[in-house]
Amino acid sequence: MSQDTQIGGPSGKFPATRRSAALAASSNDPAERKRALETIIAAYWKPIYKYIRIRRGKTEEDAKDLTQEFFARLIEKRYLDDCDPSKARLRTFLRVVWTILLRMTPNLQNG
Repeated sequence: MSQDTQIGGPSGKFPATRRSAALAASSNDPAERKRALETIIAAYWKPIYKYIRIRRGKTEEDAKDLTQEFFARLIEKRYLDDCDPSKARLRTFLRVVWTILLRMTPNLQNG
């Protein structure tokens, strides 16, 4: 991978789970939910991008587009409402959601 995006910071490693952010992402308080989603996206954008790029063998631009699509669906469908940090790490949950979305959405497979 000779060229890589600078979006999402230098690290492509999954961070330690932020339990408070994972729990707040399903809050009924819009302000708390928004802060939690911003925190999660800031921390996990680059690792999800790298996961898609490496696992799916996508170009930089395709991986960026798929990452954006992933987070858009994560927010739109409120998948984080089902996240339980006591049962699994947030990174595991996000990988499972990605796998489910991949199966359910043909344009993610071909993107």
